[in-house]
Amino acid sequence: MSYFLNEFGKKIKGYRELCGYSQEKLGELVDVSTKTIAFWENGKSFIEYPTLVRLCKALDIEEVQLFAFKPEHSDYYTDQISAIVSKLSPAKQKQALDIIKTFDN
Repeated sequence: MSYFLNEFGKKIKGYRELCGYSQEKLGELVDVSTKTIAFWENGKSFIEYPTLVRLCKALDIEEVQLFAFKPEHSDYYTDQISAIVSKLSPAKQKQALDIIKTFDN
């Protein structure tokens, strides 16, 4: 859960800074303390849905925008797959690609 909270917090901080808000100003707009904003941004606590709605309204974003980040190990898995496939013959690489494409449905 810490990866999720850290990435979620980075999103909040990024959008806050894009709006030019201090933590204090955003806290006022969302009706939470500056400490709460800092906890969210540092991945130390999560947000309840009604507060999430107020936060997104204050930042002028859709809720989904705060959740758009890569899974924890996505780069690792991509690197591992590439390393394995690069060692295969061209015919086996095509087979691997065909198999991977079946997961895209």
